[in-house]
Amino acid sequence: MLANKSSLKRRLQIVELVRKRGEVSVDELSQAFDVSSVTIRTDLTYLEQQRYLIRSFGKARYLAQKPGDHVLTPMADGATRKATETTIARFAAEAVDDHESLMLGTGEIVHKIVPFLSDRSNLAVLMHDIGMIQTAQRFLHCELLLTGGQLEQGASAMTGPDAEASVTRRTVDLCFLEASGLDRDGNLLCADPAVARVLDAARRASTRTIVVAYQPQLNERDGEVIANVSEIDALLIDDGIDPPTMELMPRKGLQLHRKESGILEFRKSAS
Repeated sequence: MLANKSSLKRRLQIVELVRKRGEVSVDELSQAFDVSSVTIRTDLTYLEQQRYLIRSFGKARYLAQKPGDHVLTPMADGATRKATETTIARFAAEAVDDHESLMLGTGEIVHKIVPFLSDRSNLAVLMHDIGMIQTAQRFLHCELLLTGGQLEQGASAMTGPDAEASVTRRTVDLCFLEASGLDRDGNLLCADPAVARVLDAARRASTRTIVVAYQPQLNERDGEVIANVSEIDALLIDDGIDPPTMELMPRKGLQLHRKESGILEFRKSAS
């Protein structure tokens, strides 16, 4: 009998078993994992949605991945993505208390955090993305600061040595960063090197760091590192990440806390 400590571990084992054998029946899986056929069908439905396998006539067949496919997630339309990003932002905002100083990085999800902070009092908010200023002025009644720095043509985020130095000179209780990528070593990535340097400086200068992401591209190193998951306090992400990535988080000291609407929070373990 195969080990069955959790649904996640079982699903990982199902994928590996189907991959090795090519095709496995529901009854065989039920016996192998000592769970009901209903439980196995639920697992297979999830894994089919994640494009790991195909279900057919009571069996599961392995779905070979095309070269370069690292994120095995169901396709989401624009409306679904926006709704998911908003939910991630709402949960992220719950970490903010009154009287705190914040650093807001750049990115759609970080931008969406701002309205959820409207009921907080006595915040001090440092931004390096001028695209968020109007939203912040509309929803926040607090001290708003810009990092300063250079603004490249077509960009909205302030970068350069002045922006990096501005972050390190201030007391920051909590910074919110948005990752566009994640590699197999747990490095959180940003596509823009100049922005990445500001975000890395903010992370180093902050007491706490929360990273948000929507289906980040999983690859060896396509982007600049802003943090390793072992260096942050929490990662809020949708559930469209692959099982190996799920397994990586506990090894890096982050424990899974499932939220509603398919949102996952990987939070630093209590010491």
